[in-house]
Amino acid sequence: METLEAIRGRKSIRAYLDKPVPKEIIAQVLEASRWAPSGVNRQQWRVTVVTGERCKTLAKRLVERAREREPNTPGSGAGGPPDVSRRMVALRADLTRIAQSLGQSLWEFVVLGSYRLYDAPVVVVVSHPGRRGGDIPQFVTTMLVAAHDLGLGTCWLGYPLSYSDLIRQVLEIPDEEQIGAVVALGYPDPDSPANAYRSPRDELEDFVRWVGYDQD
Repeated sequence: METLEAIRGRKSIRAYLDKPVPKEIIAQVLEASRWAPSGVNRQQWRVTVVTGERCKTLAKRLVERAREREPNTPGSGAGGPPDVSRRMVALRADLTRIAQSLGQSLWEFVVLGSYRLYDAPVVVVVSHPGRRGGDIPQFVTTMLVAAHDLGLGTCWLGYPLSYSDLIRQVLEIPDEEQIGAVVALGYPDPDSPANAYRSPRDELEDFVRWVGYDQD
């Protein structure tokens, strides 16, 4: 797959086949990820890859914790800039339609689904020593594109970070490391309505300023 094709084709996957992902394939993904940009070559990322029973235990414990209170569902857009609010409201409507097609509420599909890790066979937790985790976003972004290039699907999950203490406990991540990202990973289920959707992106003219290009 060409680089630009992989970037454009990547999307969040929220339904996975019940199919193991070989360790060798994940190693290929991480081999590419380690070449992500890193300010002053800090390379602060630390990676925990979990599958099998430990992965199921993590999902179960996260769901139990999440059910203790019902978090807000995403996409209200209240209080944000108008363009951001518009996108969030549209995303909420789109995800609500998908949830209904699956017989779920928006909270069950998006929020509880995130804590359930979308039943992915593999979860990748990226942590970092110290307070600053500036290298984590570019590491994870590279990982998502590399995974897509190798035929895998991913979903970068935000809700599980609310219970970083639980993740650290279940996966035995050292206390001195801060958890910066949680990513579900596996082979996409091609028949699930959850995977038919991809959020749109603005056109270049909506966010790019060209300076000095109109002088010729």
